Amino acid sequence: MKTTYQIKSITSGFEIFDEKGTLLTTFQYESLFSNNGKAELPARRLAIKPKNIWASKFDIFMNGVDKGDVVFNWKGQIIIRIDYDGREKIFLLKGRGLMNHHFILEDEMGIVTMAFMPRFNWSSFRYEYQVEVEPNQESPLELLISCQFAINLYMTMSTAAAV
Repeated sequence: MKTTYQIKSITSGFEIFDEKGTLLTTFQYESLFSNNGKAELPARRLAIKPKNIWASKFDIFMNGVDKGDVVFNWKGQIIIRIDYDGREKIFLLKGRGLMNHHFILEDEMGIVTMAFMPRFNWSSFRYEYQVEVEPNQESPLELLISCQFAINLYMTMSTAAAV
């Protein structure tokens, strides 16, 4: 059975809810136009900070220790390298679809682990995402936050390029 999460944009970041609607964590950007952000997780603190001035590489810190990266490559793909529980994993986040744009997350072997389905909420004028985690796949909060951070940045850059 697939696990689902709901991610809702808020003014200064986003919130992640489980299947029952329970708030799991809130990711907050430092300011309105910032690429820095942080979230409180059970027993640890996650922060994402830019690694370069081009906003193409970001470091993922857990309790102040560098535990991963978010890297945008020239193919329009997003590579997420994250070390949680002593295991380093590499994922590839890809945009899919033209009219029904969504994102999929693949592991190192090309197996789809998660799908992020956007829905624009016209009343709040913000995106909400339904996240479906494939059966027998892990979905730690660190990975969900990193993916949503990357998706938000991707959407911001795509919108800026269109103007």
